[in-house]
Amino acid sequence: MDTEALLRKCQANVSKAEEADIVKFMGRMKIKGEEVAAHCLVGKVLTSRSLNKDGLKAAMQLAWRTVKVVKVESMGDNIFLFKFAAEEPKKRVLMGGPWHFDKALIVLTEPTGISDIKTQSFTHTPF
Repeated sequence: MDTEALLRKCQANVSKAEEADIVKFMGRMKIKGEEVAAHCLVGKVLTSRSLNKDGLKAAMQLAWRTVKVVKVESMGDNIFLFKFAAEEPKKRVLMGGPWHFDKALIVLTEPTGISDIKTQSFTHTPF
């Protein structure tokens, strides 16, 4: 067997091994993403004014009375990601609405997978 043929065989074997590792990695990332999403809510505050993330976080922490801190990330356009420590308080908050902040309704929804949060629908909230 010449050198070039040996190199091609080695590259083919390495490529197959790398592909298997990538598939395993992507599978674990999807599972991890689903686990993170299970503890999150996405909310949009229906107001034209810009909001203070820290003020929203403090007010919601008091209103929701969660034992552990709720992490809040601003996604722009008054859309926020609320990360709960467990699924139980998340479900309690989702079912306990409607919620408001600074005289504006907050529409909460569960994230739909790991897609772009801004594409989610914020048209309905239970009363």
